[in-house]
Amino acid sequence: MPESPPRTSCERDSKMIHAAGPSPSVGIAMAAYQAADTIGDSLRSILDQSRPPARTVVAIDGPDPETEAVVHAFGPEVECLVLPRNTGGPGAPRNAAVTHLRSSGDVDAYCFLDADDVAYPRFLEVATDLLMRHPESPIAYAGFDFWHPPEDPPSPEDPTGHGHSWTLEEYLERSGDKLLSFSVVRSGACTAVREGGLPFDPELRRNQDYDLTVRLLAEGPGVATEWRGAAYRIASTSHSASGVDAWSSRLLANESLGRHFRRSGRPELASLMDRYAGSALRRAARHLWIRADTGDRPAASRLLLDDFTKRRDPRSMAVLLMLGLGLDRKAAGMSAGDHRQIDPDVPG
Repeated sequence: MPESPPRTSCERDSKMIHAAGPSPSVGIAMAAYQAADTIGDSLRSILDQSRPPARTVVAIDGPDPETEAVVHAFGPEVECLVLPRNTGGPGAPRNAAVTHLRSSGDVDAYCFLDADDVAYPRFLEVATDLLMRHPESPIAYAGFDFWHPPEDPPSPEDPTGHGHSWTLEEYLERSGDKLLSFSVVRSGACTAVREGGLPFDPELRRNQDYDLTVRLLAEGPGVATEWRGAAYRIASTSHSASGVDAWSSRLLANESLGRHFRRSGRPELASLMDRYAGSALRRAARHLWIRADTGDRPAASRLLLDDFTKRRDPRSMAVLLMLGLGLDRKAAGMSAGDHRQIDPDVPG
């Protein structure tokens, strides 16, 4: 039975659309759910941009009266959609926001700012200037500050320096250095990465950003600046705080990307993703081992043994032996708590 489409709960007055001059027009496509406590700050940061977006669309992932009320309070400057049911991840609501933008004129580029983060006032100005100076790049990134509420977000610095290339290989080695949330992506590039023309795989509940970024950078390098243009909210309860959850999700995303590149006739990229899938598996196993809840260490052992059996990768067996002997140096440097600032991405 087909689902009913998202309902439009507020419409934008066409006179509110901001002229962006020669710079690319940007549409904010924000996913939200149970975000009433945070989305207000995020939307205010967008509306306070030195170069405002052409449009801002919030797609709420299922009925959520409290979040809807916060979004409605912004009036016609923010368009609001509510999906008929919760899908369990940001991919489907972001796709709904993109579809809504396309159905009524579209924009030159999208920004997928999360509903709990804050963009500094010159973020869109700097990002769109990068796209203008690098017309071959599908995506422009800014850096970001870590933000630990209840403290106030860090104070932004003035933009300095120029953009530099950001390749797929660099991203895979340091995926935590540049985040899709703090980027601007050309709309045409989003159309080309997937059959059906939408940017995100709704079947992926986690690592949707990683999946899209790998697909984009597989077609050509992006451009990035080290200037920190946003504040990334650190919440100890988030999915990404858990090394077990984060790397298990990354394993699934890498396996999916490997299948995609294999079907696309790009065996070198498929092999690369298989390599990173093995790395993610070993990281998940290490985090299971150091967390050491009931059943964690047997689960880690099974992961590593299965990987050795299927991939014939001796590194998985070596990690298992070193963990058992207490000699694995990478595990010794990991935290059983929030791994995000200490866990590099280099395969191992």
